[in-house]
Amino acid sequence: MCMNSQTRFQPNYAVAPGAVLDEHRDAAGMTQAELAQRMGFSTKHVNRLLGGQEPVTPETALKLETVFGLPAHVWLGMEARYREHLARAMEEQSLAAELPWLEQLPHRSLAKLGWLPKGLRGTELVRALRTFFGVGSLAFLPGVWGDVQAAYRKTDAFASHEWAMLAWLAQGEREAEAIACRPFDGAALRAALPEIRAMSRLPGIEFVAPLVDRCATLGVVLVLLPAPDGARVCGATRWLTKDKVLVQLSLRYKTDDQLWFTLFHEFGHVLLHGKREQFIDFERTRDPSEQEREANDFAARQLIAPAEMTRFVASGDFSRAAVQAFAAAQGVADGIVVGQLQHRRLVPFASPLSKLKTSFRWQHETRAA
Repeated sequence: MCMNSQTRFQPNYAVAPGAVLDEHRDAAGMTQAELAQRMGFSTKHVNRLLGGQEPVTPETALKLETVFGLPAHVWLGMEARYREHLARAMEEQSLAAELPWLEQLPHRSLAKLGWLPKGLRGTELVRALRTFFGVGSLAFLPGVWGDVQAAYRKTDAFASHEWAMLAWLAQGEREAEAIACRPFDGAALRAALPEIRAMSRLPGIEFVAPLVDRCATLGVVLVLLPAPDGARVCGATRWLTKDKVLVQLSLRYKTDDQLWFTLFHEFGHVLLHGKREQFIDFERTRDPSEQEREANDFAARQLIAPAEMTRFVASGDFSRAAVQAFAAAQGVADGIVVGQLQHRRLVPFASPLSKLKTSFRWQHETRAA
C-alpha cells in the first residue's frame, strides 16, 4: 500500500455564497423583498439563501446571473467550495470523536511495517486508518469485520490482539488485488502439489516468485505478509470470490519447515472444505477442530508420503547425511524432514540438524538490523 504522507493545504475558511449575494443586494440598493420579487422566490426563501440555509442550485445561479451579471459558474463554484468547507468541518469533528480508537488499533506496528505513513498524529492518523481499513468511519470496523471476528473467536486465539490480526487480513486483501489469477481449479491444484512441493528445494527465497506465479495459474492468490505485533496468526484461507481464493502466510516461525507445512495446511482447507468457510490459523492452537486436524493430516501426507516416513523412522538413522538423502528422495527441503522428526519428538529442537532448516527474515527486519 502506498499513501502520500505529505499534508495537502486545506483552507480553514470559505466564503458563503449568501454573504456575497447580500453584498451585491446591498450594493444594488435592494431590499430582501425586492430581490425575492426579481428572482420569483418568497422573501423567506431569499432570507434562508442569504443565511446559507438554502444552497445555490443551478437554477438559482442562472437567476443570479441575470439579476447581478455574475456568471452562474461563479455562484456554483462558491457554493461547492462552501459546502465542502462545511463538510470538512463536520468531518474534523467526526475524526476527533474517533480518537479513542487509537488506543485499540496497532497503528505503531502498521507504521513500522510501512503500511501507514510514519509520524502521523491525532485526526490525521485516524484519517489514515480509515483509508487503510477502507471504511468511512472507524466506528464501522466491527460491522465490516464482524464475520471474521466471529470465526476466529471460536478458537482459543482470542488472546491475540484482535485488530492486529484484522489489520494483517486487510493488508492481505489489498495486496491480493494486485495479483491477477485464473479461475480456481481444484483438480489442477491437486495435480500441481508435487510440483509446488519440489519448489521447497530451491535455495534461499528463490521459490517465492515462481510459487506465487504458479498458484495464480490455479486460482489461488498467495500472499506472504508479516503479521503486526501482537498477532499470533500463522496463515489464513479466505474465498474472495467463488473462483478466487486467498491464501495468506505470515512466516510466523521464519523457517522453511513451518512455511511449507502452513502452506500445505491452507491448501488442505482449500481442497477439503467449503468455499463459504474461512480459516484463520494461529500458533499452537489447543484442541483444534476437526477441520484443522484434517488440514494438518493433509499437509503431513502431501509433504512426505506416510509409508516412506514410516520406513525412514523405523531405520533409526537420523544422521545429517541420512536426513539429506531422504529429503532428496522425497523431493522436499531438508528442513521439512527435520521439522517432521522434531514434531514426532524423534529429534530435539536443539539438535544440530536444525541447521538444515532455512531461516527467513522480512525486509523491514533486515533494515532494522
